[in-house]
Amino acid sequence: MKKLLCLALAVAAVGIGSHLVAADKAKSKIETIMEKAHKGGKNSLRNRVLRNEASKEELATLVELYTELSKATPPKGSKESWKEKTTAVLEAAKKVKADPTDKAALAAYNKATTCMACHDVHKEEE
Repeated sequence: MKKLLCLALAVAAVGIGSHLVAADKAKSKIETIMEKAHKGGKNSLRNRVLRNEASKEELATLVELYTELSKATPPKGSKESWKEKTTAVLEAAKKVKADPTDKAALAAYNKATTCMACHDVHKEEE
């Protein structure tokens, strides 16, 4: 009986540990994407795109980053909200990639990538 109890506890610990590791991986994936796309103040990729200073390669990278972001699991909030917000970001980035001078596309990208629009709903408190 003791062996069975020990085995059950070990299995539970592994299951909980795996869940926590998966959550950390998703969080770090999101953080990595945010750092690559949005960190750097005036020199961030996001802001260079908005000023029409990003190269074609950088625009392609941005679309790839947002594609990965849309596949991630949000740290908090509903998956439906996450899908809606990341789809808006991805679609706006694709339009900007197609025409980096399109003012409507740039405005949609700017609106979709406003930090607090997502952070209020999906970013965990630190």
